[in-house]
Amino acid sequence: MVSLQAFSQSSRVTGRVMSLADNLPVAGVSVAVKDHPGNGAMTDVNGNFSVTVPAGKSTLIVSFVGYTTQQVDVTAGQTGVQVTLAADVQQLNDVVVVGYSSKKQSELTSAVTVVSSNKLKDVTANNVGTMLQGKVAGLQVVNSSGAPGSTPEIRLRGVSSVNANQNPLFVVDGIIGGNYDPNDVESVTVLKDAASTALYGSQANAGVIIVTTKKAKQGQTKFEAKVSAGFRTADFGKMNLMNSNELYDYQKEFYRDYIVGASDNTYKIDLNKFYAERPLTLRNQDYDWAGESFKAAPMYNFYLSAAGRTEKNDYYVGLSYYNEKGTFLNTKYERVNLRANSTYHFSKKLDITNNINISGSQGKSYDYMDVYYSFLNMPWDNPYDTNGNPIYVDGNSTFKWWSRDKINPIHTVNNSDHSYKGFDLNYDLGINYRITSWLTFASTNRIAAAFNKGVNFVSPLAAGTYHGTGYLDELNTLNYGIVSNQLFKFDFRLGDHAISGFAGAAFEGGQTEYSGASGKGLPEGLRVLNVVSSNQLVNGYLDKAFLQSLLSQVNYNYKEKYFLSASLRYDGSSSFAPSKQYGTFPSVSGAWLLSNEDFLADNNIISNLKLRASYGVTGTQDIGASRYLGLYSLTTQYNSVVGAVPYQLESPNLTWESKHQVNLGADIGLFKRVNLTVDVYRNNTKNLLLQVSQPLSVGFETKWENAGNVINKGIEVGINSTNIQNKNFEWSTDFSINFNSNKLYGLPSSIVKTSGTWSISQIYRNGGNLYEFYMPKWLGVDAQTGAPVWEKVVYDSEGKAVASEKTSDYAQATIQEVGSALPKFQGGFNNSFRYKNLNLRVSTYFNYGNKVYSNNLTFMMNDGHEPYYNQIKLPDGAKVWSGPGDTQATEPSPQNSSNSTATSTRYLRDGSYFTIRNIALSYTLPKAWAKRINMDGISVGLTADNVATFSNFLGQDPQTTIQPSTYAMPGVSDFKYPNNRQYLLTVNFNF
Repeated sequence: MVSLQAFSQSSRVTGRVMSLADNLPVAGVSVAVKDHPGNGAMTDVNGNFSVTVPAGKSTLIVSFVGYTTQQVDVTAGQTGVQVTLAADVQQLNDVVVVGYSSKKQSELTSAVTVVSSNKLKDVTANNVGTMLQGKVAGLQVVNSSGAPGSTPEIRLRGVSSVNANQNPLFVVDGIIGGNYDPNDVESVTVLKDAASTALYGSQANAGVIIVTTKKAKQGQTKFEAKVSAGFRTADFGKMNLMNSNELYDYQKEFYRDYIVGASDNTYKIDLNKFYAERPLTLRNQDYDWAGESFKAAPMYNFYLSAAGRTEKNDYYVGLSYYNEKGTFLNTKYERVNLRANSTYHFSKKLDITNNINISGSQGKSYDYMDVYYSFLNMPWDNPYDTNGNPIYVDGNSTFKWWSRDKINPIHTVNNSDHSYKGFDLNYDLGINYRITSWLTFASTNRIAAAFNKGVNFVSPLAAGTYHGTGYLDELNTLNYGIVSNQLFKFDFRLGDHAISGFAGAAFEGGQTEYSGASGKGLPEGLRVLNVVSSNQLVNGYLDKAFLQSLLSQVNYNYKEKYFLSASLRYDGSSSFAPSKQYGTFPSVSGAWLLSNEDFLADNNIISNLKLRASYGVTGTQDIGASRYLGLYSLTTQYNSVVGAVPYQLESPNLTWESKHQVNLGADIGLFKRVNLTVDVYRNNTKNLLLQVSQPLSVGFETKWENAGNVINKGIEVGINSTNIQNKNFEWSTDFSINFNSNKLYGLPSSIVKTSGTWSISQIYRNGGNLYEFYMPKWLGVDAQTGAPVWEKVVYDSEGKAVASEKTSDYAQATIQEVGSALPKFQGGFNNSFRYKNLNLRVSTYFNYGNKVYSNNLTFMMNDGHEPYYNQIKLPDGAKVWSGPGDTQATEPSPQNSSNSTATSTRYLRDGSYFTIRNIALSYTLPKAWAKRINMDGISVGLTADNVATFSNFLGQDPQTTIQPSTYAMPGVSDFKYPNNRQYLLTVNFNF
């Protein structure tokens, strides 16, 4: 009653909140009355507030994200209270964007890693994925191609599906999908477990990467300009090719006097026959095909931005231009990107955000066969005529051409074009309306459209398949769609209890339209479709999909010590039959922040200690549209009309593939210098979406069904430490490592075999690994005969292996499991040093335990099967068999090498490697010097990317695709466009 009487005599206090940095008013600031949580207000666009306080003296608690909380003593009826808020740098760093909201680090109950722009920008690239390599525990980044504009393959916590897309879901500024430029990125948040990803339901099966772009941080307009320029060189790894002399001496082995089964073999090299067929003049014909095809290439990146705040508007504008010339002939990529972010504060309750991103790109790709011949053509062939022009070669050429195929790739490149261009537009509209001090309505919406065109043109002048006819193929792709999220968000406190969360609905819909045509018979000098005269083909189709969802989340914490979070998403997808369209994806997680307990309050060792646990379910439907339908193909003709043939069996019960995830984690801070994060996880992906083999009587080989599961287990460790820190010198370290295994269970048959384009097989079996190679084991060379030897396993009547023996008969060799394309562990080790204004950062990445099949070696270490291909230099210790009793031989006799190049572990290599990913050295000019030219800051930096790779892998860079496709198999290296070393000079201006 006393309290009620006091409040009955209450009056109002008015005032204004300003920012210390720029002396501008701050809108949306929370002003609460201490000990009276029901009383409170928020500042309007002019920073003004009015709050009811009891009679006498009271304390106002003034708080806002990114600023230090202030406590101000006031008296009832007081007016004109002035409050100045200073930016809280630590709090800004602590705020993490997760799901559809933001949380402080201390409130997180899930496995989340945040990478700031400072740690990203040591690498200059056209995509964020490349920048993340080695910086997040559990994130595998593979640069499987060095082609201009190429993006890396990314896997988070291994592979958890067989057919579904395993690339993480990208979310830009809170909305799924979206386009951006790496220069516009403020931070990247990687969501790993179901507690953080289940909010994205059926799209989060492979994890979520949230990209937050830059916003204004202060009132006065600030400009940033960055110029990067340098060059790239091709990295051939250990694929060192023979020069003319080395190849000449190597081919002498083809002339050794040895006929299998003959009794009069001398095992000597018949030099007379060799010189007759390989004249000595070949030693003087030495042409470096790889060197001619791959040249040092320039690279440029320009960026200019402006950001600022007024009383009613926060804005950011960024313009960037990226230009990368390929190291391979006639390849390039360039992109221009414009981004604008703006938030207008209409009132203390209403904010409207408009974001727009416009980008255009164009470039030139390449033909795989041109790269192929650039490595395999022999050094005895000169690609140029006496005038320095690439020569035309074919089977009728009168001059001697030693290479097996009559192809000069340099001539082909000059007479073909593989160009592409694209345009992309994203527009985001966000509405934030504060209904009460604890309830907000948030609407985020995006419309997106993109157009892309690709052209493959081969002139009639080019050698090969299309000589005399030419070839033209064009494909146009138009896609457009919408994403809309409508959420009610709540956040309030009741004494020591804090409750927050949201509930709402989401919708996604889009359509992709394809149209194209191709043909042969082009007149010389023309390259338009209306002049093709033969093999004319028109193609076109469309793909339409939608996803509608209900989603909710509740977060609870008690005394900033005990945290609980739960979420639920309900998705409906057009990919499944109406009765199977909806899936439920829940999650629950909790955390105990022990470091906030009283018994650890006075401890000087443990600065942070949190235990976390979570469980949740995500799903996938990403195998393509209409897999549940019985379909007919209309691509045939009968009596000049369209004919329909059965194409796909009906599967009406096809439904969601679901991933059940358990995560246990701990966050430990020691001495306020060392932060350790440990996570242990087990993910069980059930109801795999598979093409299951059918009985022959059905008439179809396979049918889409839900069958089998993948169990994915692992441990992640992340450490960051400040080793030394004083006024002039600082040294900090980041280390991450992830151990992961993937096992298959519940498959409908004992072995499911997959084959690549080169008769290389992988199998799926119950209890086995994903991407497990399946082939005979190579055992070397028979010392007496020089023949290749493989392993033959002897089994008993029960099918158990009881013995192993050697065989020179490839047909008798046992096909067996020999290793997976997925690594056992991988991670990064990064160090940053600062001495006064000089900064040095060294980033490294390591990968261990995977197998890579070096298909290149099939052609370049082929024992004379293809004597007119160039050869790779044999590694140290390698020796070609020279006669009976040659126990040192590692390579078979060319005269007795039947099936030696057939698929076996001879070419299956250890894919482990350690790479110095990046070295970045920069110097920041003293502020006094910068001020003299009206600058806030100037820095100059030198960077080197892909500095060195250490590996036992024989062939190109061991970074090889881990994405199965029609023309590729995970872990198979096959004449890829080489990765690049990059050297750049960068100058940054802030004013």
